[in-house]
Amino acid sequence: MELRHCVFNDSFYLTMSARLFHFLFPAVCVVCGKLLMPREQGCCGDCREGFDGFTDARAAGYMLMHSIRSHFVMGDTLLSQASCHYRYSRHSPLQKVLHAMKYEGNYTLCRAFGRELGEWLSDVIPPESIDALVPVPLHRLKLIERSFNQAEKIAEGIAETFRKPVRTDLIERCRYTETQTGLSVSERRENLDAAFRTTAEAMPERILLVDDVVTTGATVVAAAGALKKAGVLAVSLAALALTVKE
Repeated sequence: MELRHCVFNDSFYLTMSARLFHFLFPAVCVVCGKLLMPREQGCCGDCREGFDGFTDARAAGYMLMHSIRSHFVMGDTLLSQASCHYRYSRHSPLQKVLHAMKYEGNYTLCRAFGRELGEWLSDVIPPESIDALVPVPLHRLKLIERSFNQAEKIAEGIAETFRKPVRTDLIERCRYTETQTGLSVSERRENLDAAFRTTAEAMPERILLVDDVVTTGATVVAAAGALKKAGVLAVSLAALALTVKE
């Protein structure tokens, strides 16, 4: 009974309703509901103007690494380079976009923002500096609940620019962890203790780890640690957004 409650809860049915809506009405903005222009994907230009975007990919990478370093000293040794595209805060237009990606089954939106992120990253993390893209994995129960991994779809969008393979066979989430929302840094670290393990004998030397949003960095640090332990020489990080204090 506990397993069924975990997988088929109220949010599952809300997610299915949202997916049906996006199937029936695909050409509307996920933020405001306005009809999209032919070249707009998922989100209209007016709502995009409300996103808190970085103006420089290198500055974004510095802020992202500084944020992770402020919570995890080991972040300096585990991550070679990093960047993100947006600052994320609650009740912002970007929150609705990320919610649509994660909970409403809008994987087309994930790929669109992934392509955009790939173009943004290319000067800071050159495609030739990595061998494969690795999305931060979901536990199989969460994958059943959501039906797809938003980080994987973002990675597929990046891959269209980078022309590198997306590898989902290298690492898995072996512990079911509760949502990180509302947890302190120490609680996040404990929640993710031994949460990841590698699943391949031969690992690429240089990996670009992909996630949607970085808050404290606990998830990416745990995943990068598992990859480095398995022999990966360099782990870089690409995230769509960095959570900022409000």
